[in-house]
Amino acid sequence: MMFYIALCDDEWPVVELLTGYLAEIKSPGLQLESVPFLNGRELVRQYERGHKFDIIILDMLMKPLNGIETARQIRQYDTELPILIVTGTVEYAMDGYQVNAYRYILKPVDKAYFQEEVRTILTSIARVQNKYFSFTNEKGLFKVKTTDIYYFESNMRTLSVCHQGGKTDFTGKISDVEEALAEQDFVRIHKSYVVNLKHIRNIFKDTVTLENGEELPLSRHRSKELRQQFLTYMKDNI
Repeated sequence: MMFYIALCDDEWPVVELLTGYLAEIKSPGLQLESVPFLNGRELVRQYERGHKFDIIILDMLMKPLNGIETARQIRQYDTELPILIVTGTVEYAMDGYQVNAYRYILKPVDKAYFQEEVRTILTSIARVQNKYFSFTNEKGLFKVKTTDIYYFESNMRTLSVCHQGGKTDFTGKISDVEEALAEQDFVRIHKSYVVNLKHIRNIFKDTVTLENGEELPLSRHRSKELRQQFLTYMKDNI
C-alpha cells in the first residue's frame, strides 16, 4: 500500500533530515513517498488543485504562512487528515487544538520517536484503507470504496477502474491490482479484467454479466476457478 507524506518546512536541511527518517521506515505492505514543500502556500495550492496526502508534517514557524495557518486552510479540504507539527517551542501548542493536530514533535527531532509516531498513523490508516482502493493520476490522489467497484480493466499500462461513480484511469499493472485485492473478493477473470465478486449477476461459458448490465469476457482457463470462488462467496454472504 502506497502512502504519500507531505513535508513542509522552510529550512531545507530539516526537510532532508526528515525525508531520510521516513525512508528508513520499513513495515510489511507499507510504501512511502515523501513530497517536500518549502512554504505553506505551495502545499495549500496542491489542495486547491485537488491533490491530497495521507499525512502532513508541518514546521510551526514558517513564512508567509505558519504551521497553524497552513493547517487551518488545509482543513477546509480534509478534516480527517493526520497533521504532525514540528516545532522548536511548545509556545503555540494550544493553537494545535484549533486545527486538530495529531501530535507536536519538538526540535531537534528524536528519530526513533518520530518514526514510531508516523508508523502508528500509517498502521491506523492502513486498517481503514483496506476498505478502499487508492491510486493516483494526473489529477491527484483518489480513494474508492472497494464495495463500489465493479471491475478493473487493463489496456497496456493504463488501468480503468469502473465504479458506481463512473470510470477513472490511472497507470499501473493489472497483476498488482489482482494481488492487492485478492483477499477482498476480487478475482481475475481474463488477462485484462479483475472483477468484484459482489457485483457478478451471472456467469456464462465465456462471459460474466455484472449488476450494472455490463458483459465482460471470461477466459476459458479461469472459468472453473471463478465459479468455485463465486460459490464460496455466495455461501459466505447469504
